[in-house]
Amino acid sequence: MVTNVLQIVWLVAAVGLVILVMLHSPKGDGLGALGGQAQLFTSTKSAETTLNRATWTLTILFMGVTVILSGGWLDTLQPTPAVDSAPAIEQPATDTLPSDLTAPAPAPVSE
Repeated sequence: MVTNVLQIVWLVAAVGLVILVMLHSPKGDGLGALGGQAQLFTSTKSAETTLNRATWTLTILFMGVTVILSGGWLDTLQPTPAVDSAPAIEQPATDTLPSDLTAPAPAPVSE
């Protein structure tokens, strides 16, 4: 259950991180290169700062969840199903061979 939730968070963080990295512009245009300045931000510098913060936040979240999922620590928290504890039936030890497995008597040698 916890592992499934973390896998979903990990997937959303990965997709979001890819999208945010693609929004970055190598020349500093950032969101302005998408067809104008975003209405949400007051300036291009503010948009770039917010984009950088969101990218770093998703990066830290992605890396943290990656370490948790790959560490295998969540497997130890999940309950294991009960194992059948019925005692094994032991066979009695036999020191002699059963009569049908004994070697036949040697045939008499004629001269």
